[in-house]
Amino acid sequence: MKNLLIYINPSKQFSKEHDDLTKIQVDNSLELGWDPKDIILVTNFPYEYRGVKSVIVDDYEVFDQNRSTKIPAINELFKKGFFEDGIIYWFHDHDAFQLELFDLALKTDSAFTTHGAYSHVWNAGSFFFKETAQDIFEDIWKYMTLRGTNEQNALTYMWQNNINNINSRYTLLSPAYNLGIYKIEENLKIAGTKANVAHFHPHKRKHLALYRNILPERLTIIFNKYGIK
Repeated sequence: MKNLLIYINPSKQFSKEHDDLTKIQVDNSLELGWDPKDIILVTNFPYEYRGVKSVIVDDYEVFDQNRSTKIPAINELFKKGFFEDGIIYWFHDHDAFQLELFDLALKTDSAFTTHGAYSHVWNAGSFFFKETAQDIFEDIWKYMTLRGTNEQNALTYMWQNNINNINSRYTLLSPAYNLGIYKIEENLKIAGTKANVAHFHPHKRKHLALYRNILPERLTIIFNKYGIK
């Protein structure tokens, strides 16, 4: 499995918050046993930290809140033949943190989560895919553009209308793989297990407080290193 992070900024540098989050993600992944070569950081500028060197893509702009850079960046990597056959890629936002070791045996081309008890719309903060999913991501961008919407709503539309038979090509994962800030207890019950991925802004004290009881000591220590307490 490969660990995929994407950050595009017209200024060609990290914001202070995202610089911290990038280092937290790398620190956390290394402590969990990830090999640096399996941590893929995609940016539009050179960057290196603890053996993780950025893969540079084009300057995709964020036009508004509905148009994120993750989908066009993933599509660029597909076009370049970056993704390897037979490998599972786990994309997650910089504020989606791996809590536990997990290994996903993916039988379909992709795997997504919804917001669980909060909403049945796709949650774009954590998902998995293989090299065979290229046309799925091309379709996501297509319907983002046609419908003037974000990737979550575009994929939900694709599910509802079974665009290009997508409903046979994805696995719906439990909220354990993307536990957001809303209805945490309900989603843990749905998951029936501990959370694997917690998705929240650690710099926001109210958000951090929601997760205090489920954060591993390892991650708390890393947060403290960057002044997040």
